[in-house]
Amino acid sequence: MRNRILRLAILAAVSLGVPAVPSSAQATLPRPLASRPAFEVPSRLLAQRAELGLTAAEAADLAALSAELYSQEKFWHAGSKPWIAAARCPSPQHALDRALATLTPAQRRPAVRALASTEEPAQ
Repeated sequence: MRNRILRLAILAAVSLGVPAVPSSAQATLPRPLASRPAFEVPSRLLAQRAELGLTAAEAADLAALSAELYSQEKFWHAGSKPWIAAARCPSPQHALDRALATLTPAQRRPAVRALASTEEPAQ
């Protein structure tokens, strides 16, 4: 019992003390993407892979992220209780943070600029 309490206390202290992404490193989501589905963030980065100089591994990671976010979005819309599933719906800001985590530090700033310059698709 003491071990469990000690483990929980350590986990709580570590999770409160060490943020997953430093707040200064978080990029703000460009305005046109804020209202779009989350899976469009990595998809738009993939569309500009040549300009960003993405490696095959980075492109594969972004493609997997896009597919995962798409399936989460599809699952969220298929649910009959949106008030329960709303917490699991991926946000575009979360998608941006995860997409930027797959890129090198030198690629992150051009990626945010590329996302800001992409046009809104015709609906």
